[in-house]
Amino acid sequence: MKDLNLLYTFEAIWRDRSVTGAAESLGLTQAAVSASLKRLREEYEDKLFTPVGRKMEPTPLASDLAPMLLDVLSMVRKTQVERRRFEPATAKRMFTVRTRDIGEAVSFPQIMAALAECAPGIRLRTVFRSIPETVSGMAGGQIDFALGFLPSLEAGIHRRLIHTQHYVCVMRTGHPLADKKMTLERFSESEHLLVEYSGSGHIQLERALIDAGARNRIKIRLPQYLAAPHFVVSSDLLWSAPAILAETLAEHYPLVIKPLPLDLPSFEIFLYWHDRYHQDPANKWMRDFVVQQLAPT
Repeated sequence: MKDLNLLYTFEAIWRDRSVTGAAESLGLTQAAVSASLKRLREEYEDKLFTPVGRKMEPTPLASDLAPMLLDVLSMVRKTQVERRRFEPATAKRMFTVRTRDIGEAVSFPQIMAALAECAPGIRLRTVFRSIPETVSGMAGGQIDFALGFLPSLEAGIHRRLIHTQHYVCVMRTGHPLADKKMTLERFSESEHLLVEYSGSGHIQLERALIDAGARNRIKIRLPQYLAAPHFVVSSDLLWSAPAILAETLAEHYPLVIKPLPLDLPSFEIFLYWHDRYHQDPANKWMRDFVVQQLAPT
């Protein structure tokens, strides 16, 4: 490959699965990216990316080439680290973050407000992927970093502590237990809402509910957090939720927050990223910025 710029095009399409998205992230026109893709196709005598629904999915050859081409680009970037700086005030860049709706609700308004002051050209996109897809996405550059409680992420992934959290018991204002002490007996005899997702560290919460004798008292299971308050405010369900989320939602919903009468350890929220982008100036600046905004003062 004579033109190394084609590597950036390959990486962007591989990451975004879209010629339009690649053009946006590279700061180029869609026509320019299409022209580069045409040259790549001619060089490898393969389409490399083909339309599947609304995405451009890699061909088998592109999937085989990707680790090698991305490693080459990573080495090129490493040679440029010392002389290349990231200027947030003028940068035009989209960062993709793997997080759940809890991260979007609790963390992203604060991050976006701060970015508007110092880096107005930076845009954010959130995605929610399984743990294996998260690891491969960060390795392939489709995901810049992950934010959350993800103890099952593989070794080799860098991480940085954001803050430590604990669970609380959430109920509606006017709940029969709202003015009473929340004992383990009252808790276990109540009906519950549970937010669950396989691969998340929050599986320990379900185990604690079962150990407390509430297995058959879990009336509804949801895959996402932000639907939960709509059920809670219109019922007598109890919801065991991360404290930071409960406090955020209590500003908008008529909720009562009580200590959780379960022997549950606290849990840690981390920022995770792949070694391939550990020294990337833009990625490093954004990681430091997120930690600065979210870490307790």
